Amino acid sequence: MSRNTTMKGLALVAVIGLGLTACTSSSSSTSGSSSNAAGGSAAGKTLVIEDNPEPSFANDFNPLVSTSASSTENTDSLVYEPLFMINSINATEAPIPWLAKSYAWSNGNKTLTLSLQQGVKWSDGKPFSSADVAFTFNLLQKFPAANTGGVPATTSITTPDANTVVMNFADPESANFVGIANQMILPQHLWASVANPATAVIPASQAIGTGPYLVDSFGTQDITYKVNPSYWGTKPKVPKISLPAYATNDAATLALASGDVDLTGNDIANVQSVFVAKDPAHNHLFQTTAPYYPAGNTVSLLLNNKSPNAPALADVKVRQAISAGVDRASLASQCETDYEAPATSSGGVTLPTDAGALDASLSNDLQSSADTSKVTSLLQADGYTKSGGKWTKGGKTIKFTIIDPNSFADYWCDAKAIASGLDAQGFDVSANGGFTGDTWGTAVTNGNFDATLHWGQGSTTFQRLQFILDPSSTAAVGQPASGDLERYSSPAATAAVTAYENATTPAAETTALNSLQQLMSTDVPAVPVLYGAAWYQYSSLNYTGWPTSTNPYISPAPNSQGYEYIILHLTPVS
Repeated sequence: MSRNTTMKGLALVAVIGLGLTACTSSSSSTSGSSSNAAGGSAAGKTLVIEDNPEPSFANDFNPLVSTSASSTENTDSLVYEPLFMINSINATEAPIPWLAKSYAWSNGNKTLTLSLQQGVKWSDGKPFSSADVAFTFNLLQKFPAANTGGVPATTSITTPDANTVVMNFADPESANFVGIANQMILPQHLWASVANPATAVIPASQAIGTGPYLVDSFGTQDITYKVNPSYWGTKPKVPKISLPAYATNDAATLALASGDVDLTGNDIANVQSVFVAKDPAHNHLFQTTAPYYPAGNTVSLLLNNKSPNAPALADVKVRQAISAGVDRASLASQCETDYEAPATSSGGVTLPTDAGALDASLSNDLQSSADTSKVTSLLQADGYTKSGGKWTKGGKTIKFTIIDPNSFADYWCDAKAIASGLDAQGFDVSANGGFTGDTWGTAVTNGNFDATLHWGQGSTTFQRLQFILDPSSTAAVGQPASGDLERYSSPAATAAVTAYENATTPAAETTALNSLQQLMSTDVPAVPVLYGAAWYQYSSLNYTGWPTSTNPYISPAPNSQGYEYIILHLTPVS
């Protein structure tokens, strides 16, 4: 399972999105066999992308609406571009200049100055300028529902000249730069008349951006893009892109296996035999050995520190014992079919993505199998004794329920296996899969749960840790929280988050990140379990230049900015 989000300003978006995302990663559809099977030179081949199963498309290309056709298919950035590209699978890589060529923080990280590319034009011929950037960010502040990317609020924005933007914030915001960098910029001369950008329907004919492509044609069963002849950057070598509509994952997988799709990001069972083996010379994954996919997040067992039904979870020693009792290797092989590797660091970072930020003292400190002797040692020291095969203190067992929708096949398998394994070691654990994605999301965000297996969120090491550890993002049980869903409360965590946000040097950032990892390791508000897969399959039959484990130039998981970056790196096969 993989999920892409940003933190801090994400707030309500994260709350709403929890119940909408299923365990199987988004996939798509393409009946593009006629496109790629057609004769002609490789330079004339249509690139077929299958990104999200949809029975049909609606004519809406609003990049601020998560349900628009372009947003669900992750093609917004083909038209509307961000200020910077972010390679989320390389935590140490600097932002890649795009519409902005450089940036600088000042005033204690409360002022951000952006220098923009020169000579950029909108696809209707109008010049792009700093006024468009300022307009876009002011628009998000005026219409918070349109702020789907976690952009922090500004106190003011000025444009000293056509190529410079100065953004001022009430608090230090360098830690939330990704939300700013990823924001797709809109043309002021067109969007100023849009009454409500959070709900507006933008048809294909009005999709005007700075990007390398234009919407060529819209159909309810297929959307095509063509090259923008006035694109400011290097001209794309992919002349046309097609996104056909597939109603189901099965239909999309069949098309992929048949060679009708060039790029997709699906959770495919038996991917080696179903896809790779069909054409080993051309059908590829991110890497040739398990887990096959890049790690996009840390899947954790969230332990509700404030659950009224499971008071034992408020005990740090109990949480440490639960972590010691989880058989991660078994979950990886039996429930995740080796697509997701067992977590190896108790610090909670995503590896190997965050390897450059890993606190060395926490490297490989998690045992892959259940450590029953450590469970016994921790609980005995905490005053527990075995009674009737269960760890008991004060006449009470360590009783809690793990909830995950049984429709989330892999997570439900994980939840049942964790409950069974812990129960056999003397905990009193059950699993409940009687939830839909929506009801589960509501229960988790409102704190009405004991424990749940949940994917991580964030595009940077800090954001991934912040999602678990930042008490400012939590809420009382019964109220929706945007982060810290396990209701963890820690002045030390608050101090470490603040220290990172105020950091002005790499050394200060490292110190703060190490503090957060140590807190995750010792307090265990959530148990790191697996490294969530970023699904990605591609064919090299028609194009080369794809990101791989040996050339991880961008995250290949389904995301709009990443897809633009990948497509611009592709070269037709001779």
